[in-house]
Amino acid sequence: MNKSIVLGLLMAMLVPTAAFADGHVSLGGDVRLRYEYSDNAGLDNGLTARTYINLGAKIDDNTSFMSQVRHGYAFSAAGGTNDNYSIQQAYISIADMGAMAGFLGGWSMDIGRMNNPNLGSGRIVNSADWSNGAAGPNNHDGFMLSTDLGGVDFDLYRWGGNDNSDDSAMIFNFGLGDMAGFADIGFYYATASSAGGAADPSWMAFNIDNIGGDALMGIDIDVEYATFDADAGGDDGTLTSVSVGYALDQFNLSFSNSVTDADWAGINNDPHGTHGITDLFSGADLDNTTIGVSTDALMEGMGVTLNFITIARDSDGADLGSEVDLILDFSCGQLGYASFSADDAGLTDTDYVYWQSSYDF
Repeated sequence: MNKSIVLGLLMAMLVPTAAFADGHVSLGGDVRLRYEYSDNAGLDNGLTARTYINLGAKIDDNTSFMSQVRHGYAFSAAGGTNDNYSIQQAYISIADMGAMAGFLGGWSMDIGRMNNPNLGSGRIVNSADWSNGAAGPNNHDGFMLSTDLGGVDFDLYRWGGNDNSDDSAMIFNFGLGDMAGFADIGFYYATASSAGGAADPSWMAFNIDNIGGDALMGIDIDVEYATFDADAGGDDGTLTSVSVGYALDQFNLSFSNSVTDADWAGINNDPHGTHGITDLFSGADLDNTTIGVSTDALMEGMGVTLNFITIARDSDGADLGSEVDLILDFSCGQLGYASFSADDAGLTDTDYVYWQSSYDF
């Protein structure tokens, strides 16, 4: 988008916001720099930057406004590429709609452009913020309604377009919360449609987290199960995921397995790191097993995460490859290294390394 157009839009938002806000205006943002290197031509190489400028305002005790401009830039290309500005978010929040109509008491609403929700593992819908390039987090133009239905958190999302996938979608999200200390249970149903498309695909997902609560002596078990109906007369796609975590002194041990069959599809692509930090895989027909360990006890000011990942094709069980990821977290940034070893003739061995640092203001 042309810079002058974006600056004009930002000023158009800023002037009335500052004029009508009840003395509560905030301006901030963050800058993230990342250098990446890989011997795989399909992965990013070079230095990139992603910047957010955030403007927020409290209009009155019940109404607020938030806008976010995003800029992405690649330094390493000739003349720079992905030199782009976009309105990532711009929406109004109403804390209690009962002030507008009594029968809507207890309901809140966000309306405008906003990031997609991160539901469950994000394998259906997400707004994962990894790319520093032209494509920002998945977002949409629409609204969200929220309330408490007798102890059950309920969110209704309705949007049309702008998320680089389907033209419109509706999501019903139910959070049952802590079920008597046994587990945190969530359920959501989503449906989407494309302009002019004959099919209206739908998804149904269950998330059961922290099974057993504190009764399992430090063992954390999470389960996710989802189905996908393409509305095209074929078989439903499925996603099944189980993860187990255990805190052993100063080390956190983890094991997970997720399987998508050949008929699976999501609204958005899998979030970064779902199948290893190289992001060589995403979507359907994947069997992923990950064994990991993390700790911050090896050196003061440094966190260490080590993951070993195997990827196979679910439909025939063929091994696709394995990946080792090492991530070091510091107060000043993050260093990541991955080595992928291919077991399939159509894939290549890959080394990938990145350093990234961010600054909030």
